[in-house]
Amino acid sequence: MVTEFGGMFVLICAAGDIHGAMERLYDDVLAFEAALGSRFDWVLHVGDFGIWPDPERIDRRTRNHDGAGDFSKWLAVGRPVPRRTVFIKGNHEDFAWLDAQNNSEVLPGLIYLRNGCKIELEGSDRETVCVGGIGGCYGPSDYGRNSKTLQGYARRHYTYDDVERLAASQGVDIVLTHDAPAGVCFDRHRRGGGYVSQAAGLDVVLARARPRVCFFGHHHTRVDAEVSGVSCIGLNKVGCSGNLVAVEFTPNGRGWSVIGEYDASGTW
Repeated sequence: MVTEFGGMFVLICAAGDIHGAMERLYDDVLAFEAALGSRFDWVLHVGDFGIWPDPERIDRRTRNHDGAGDFSKWLAVGRPVPRRTVFIKGNHEDFAWLDAQNNSEVLPGLIYLRNGCKIELEGSDRETVCVGGIGGCYGPSDYGRNSKTLQGYARRHYTYDDVERLAASQGVDIVLTHDAPAGVCFDRHRRGGGYVSQAAGLDVVLARARPRVCFFGHHHTRVDAEVSGVSCIGLNKVGCSGNLVAVEFTPNGRGWSVIGEYDASGTW
């Protein structure tokens, strides 16, 4: 694979919502690598990964649509993920279980990035990029509360203190959000064309942390936007074109480039 930057870089695969379809995700990631002729250093996932360790605990919407998925089977045998993966929470996960984990590595190679936190990721050339995340969706009634006070299904929401913690961070290269930052406009959306995200606070993170790029999901559509001067890439649902995007990041600068997108038919 030829890179326009030359020299060392970190190769990322950004992935949209999978709702428990881990087998399909990693089959597609490996097929994407084969098409690119290179190996991803990391997979970055924007939430609704489908963390349901007990399939009986799934929420009603998950039960009526995608089901519990593969996570419980992988967890039962401690199966490693084939590519190192960082994920944030979506609005359909077992939040109580995630909050109770003392170790952020919930499976070998699968790392949970909590709201407002950041992590340094090392590439194959030992170069690093810094990733910050805010998972969950916007809930106006919960946004002003402290995240530690949220209970039950309200944990699907991010809060003002999550936003402030990440917005104050320095050196963040990539921001992962589940919801679309406020101001993102969708030509196609389940609420109708021209829908504009009202997810307050996520735009503030971008304006203050100044990452190179933001990846988000939740809306199940592929979209490119710019918020607060930051490029934002919205990712589609697993099995749909626009679910996986390959991005190169150069260290010690602002350089990054989309080098390919994986089509649901297996082409790019």
